Amino acid sequence: MTRTSSSRRRFLKSSSLAAAAVALRGSSLLAQSSAQVDAHIDIDPGETIATISPEIYSHFIEHLGGVIYDGVWVGEGSKIANVGGIRKDFIDTMRAVQVPVLRWPGGCFADSYDWRDGIGPRDKRPNRAGFWKQQESNQYGLHEFMRTCRAIGCKPYLAANLRTQPARDFYQEIEYCNAPAGNLPSNSAAPAAPDALAAQREANGDREPFNVDLWGVGNESWGCGGNLTPEEYAMEFRRFTAWTPTYGDTPLRFVAVGPNGDDVDWTSRLFKALYGNPERRHLWGLSVHYYTSGSPTKFAAGDALKFNDDEFYDLLTRGSLMDKVITDHWNAMSSAVPSALSREQPSVKLVVDEWGAWYGKGTELAPEYNLSQQSTMRDALLTGITFDIFQRHADKVGVAAVAQSINCIHSLMLAQGDRFCVTPTFHVFQMYLPHRGAQSVRADFTAASIPNPMGNTASQVGGNSYIGQLPPIKSLAGLSGSASVKGKSLTLTVVNPHLTQPMTTEIAVRGASIASAKGTVLAEKDVHAHNDFAHPDAVKPRSAGALSPAGGKLTHSFPPASVTSLEIALV
Repeated sequence: MTRTSSSRRRFLKSSSLAAAAVALRGSSLLAQSSAQVDAHIDIDPGETIATISPEIYSHFIEHLGGVIYDGVWVGEGSKIANVGGIRKDFIDTMRAVQVPVLRWPGGCFADSYDWRDGIGPRDKRPNRAGFWKQQESNQYGLHEFMRTCRAIGCKPYLAANLRTQPARDFYQEIEYCNAPAGNLPSNSAAPAAPDALAAQREANGDREPFNVDLWGVGNESWGCGGNLTPEEYAMEFRRFTAWTPTYGDTPLRFVAVGPNGDDVDWTSRLFKALYGNPERRHLWGLSVHYYTSGSPTKFAAGDALKFNDDEFYDLLTRGSLMDKVITDHWNAMSSAVPSALSREQPSVKLVVDEWGAWYGKGTELAPEYNLSQQSTMRDALLTGITFDIFQRHADKVGVAAVAQSINCIHSLMLAQGDRFCVTPTFHVFQMYLPHRGAQSVRADFTAASIPNPMGNTASQVGGNSYIGQLPPIKSLAGLSGSASVKGKSLTLTVVNPHLTQPMTTEIAVRGASIASAKGTVLAEKDVHAHNDFAHPDAVKPRSAGALSPAGGKLTHSFPPASVTSLEIALV
């Protein structure tokens, strides 16, 4: 038996609210129920965790492989349908999943990028050898990115260069983005005049400020961002953010570089160093990166398409370690500096701005598309598991960004030339839309666990200055998910990871009656199923079928290897 919620007493403790929402309950519920029922879900709409931030469904694009060039940017003169040079299919797809925040320009690329290279007339922008050893034409720069955000309807999240540029460049990038247009007030006999960088922005095509509030101060500073120690990075973070000017009504949310995977030592030492000086100022979030490798013994390995049953279960089991990663770093912040999470000042949020399944070479669209890979139903299930973890930890996770939106790692889209398709992951993003802005509530899942056939192998994580292991996990929850409430609407999302077993489940809602219910399911007979240019609709969701509630209960059979979203109207 597995338990996906802890006791009410533990659940009510603020530091562990979300961890309790879906822990395994070791009771005799299954034994007490009829033989036809395989699992139980007990939902308490009155026991709330926190509001689910829409920003946990954010995205990330980097100047890497085929992400920007051919993925996002095709050029204004392209025969491919575009909006000012931006691939129209990309814009339409991002709008379809209501992207709230888009992170750019990296990634490791950010710490070798000069934002000034990407402004001004495109024919005068320099060619550079970028971080990823491919030509960077700078045809897609800051203004193109901001226009992308406007076309999508999302907020920008800029990753600043901490490794190769001084703090002055960071200050001036903020000024260029956010300083108001028009003349500055003058307190002398000198005539009023505009801010020089705001005037340059206007000359480059955008009079009004970009109003960027979310800034990453470096990227992976433990590795490609500088090979720094936590103490060294803390000094840089304070220097880059001290007395940074704000403009207009745009507050600045600064995100500090956090750990690689479950490197709790980095988090503890960083917070002790940052809070050694009580002047915290703009520390709003701590970045966390956690990728699930296709191989348990080697990072960024394994095959995206060729995997057996054992490898299927193992990847989902290691993906579920995201729950441990979030809890461990939250506790590390609190243990290092209790005031960081106190009520006296806003809590520092976790910003999981890189996550996804990362495989080795073999399924890339083209040799030059570095880190491009296919995406199957296995990745769709991992997406659902990950979102449910974020939602159960709604009090801790403020932002999360999948890596990456198109043509790279855990992407929602594949594009090459005029060919385009969405991946199964795209459909999961759409299915989880009703959770956004709702109240995450307690949901107890009770089901027999699935033994992990590769559960004796520790997971390799990290690289560069940190190489570590996550402990092996012996089993995978037989049914998992999350629930949220908005008014009288309850959304329940459920992942059934069994390859062959449907899970007939009794769903009970405490203190309420169910007026009606409808649902959507993503499932295929073969978990290797995927979309490609020749078969763009091979994987797509369908109706979950007729749902017949009785009072406050509902019985539903979740198909094997499926992600399901149920929308339940309460009385």
